[in-house]
Amino acid sequence: MEKKRMLLYGLVAIVAFVIMFVIVNYKLIYGYDVSLFRMINSTLNVPSLNGFFIDLSLYGRVDFWVPIVALMWIFGKTKEKKAALILVVVFLIIIAVGLTFKGVYYRPRPFLTLSGVTTFLPLPTDSSFPSGHALIVFGGAAIALLFLKKRYSIPLLIEALLVCYSRIYIGFHYPTDVFSGALLGSGIALLTAYSLVDSKVFEKIFSAFNRVYNSILHTLRIA
Repeated sequence: MEKKRMLLYGLVAIVAFVIMFVIVNYKLIYGYDVSLFRMINSTLNVPSLNGFFIDLSLYGRVDFWVPIVALMWIFGKTKEKKAALILVVVFLIIIAVGLTFKGVYYRPRPFLTLSGVTTFLPLPTDSSFPSGHALIVFGGAAIALLFLKKRYSIPLLIEALLVCYSRIYIGFHYPTDVFSGALLGSGIALLTAYSLVDSKVFEKIFSAFNRVYNSILHTLRIA
C-alpha cells in the first residue's frame, strides 16, 4: 500500500472511531447494540463451541500475536522483519492508548447493566469501551495486511475477527466496543506504519536490532 493511502485510511479509521465514541457515549444506537449483543451472547450460543470461544478470548491476543511477531522476525526476509519491528511499536502504542482511554472513560460492561447475560470467565472490572482485545488483534491484522502475503495475512485477519466475536460471545463487550476497538487499533497501526516506513531513524533502529540478532546467531553457531 502506498504511504498516502496508509495516511488516508489511518485518518479515516481514527475519525470513524471518534464518531463511534460519540454514538456510544450518547447511546444513539444503544437498543440495536443490546439486541445484537443478546443475539450473539444468547441466541447464537452453541454449547459445543463454548470452549473454542473461551480459548480464543483467553489466548487470541498476547499469547497468539507475540509468537507471530517472533516468527516474522526469525523466518522472514527484510520486509517481514521490518514489519515485525513495526508491530512491536504498534502494540506498545496501542497498549498505552488503550489503558489511557479506559482510565479516563468508563462504560459498564454488559453483565453489569443487563440481566440474563451469559459469562464464561472471571469478570473484568475495567471499562468495556473500547475492547482491548480488538485494539491489539486489529492492530496486528492491519500490519499483516500491509506487509505479508495474503496466504498469511488473511488467516490472521480471520483470527482477529474471531477474537472480536468471542468477546461478545462470552458476555464481556457490546458489539460497538469491539467495532470501535478494531477501528482504533487499525488506525493506530496504519498511522504508525506511515510514520515509520522509509524513516531514516527507523532504518537505523532496524539495522541495529538486526546486527545484534545476527551477532547472537553467530555466537550460538560457534558455541
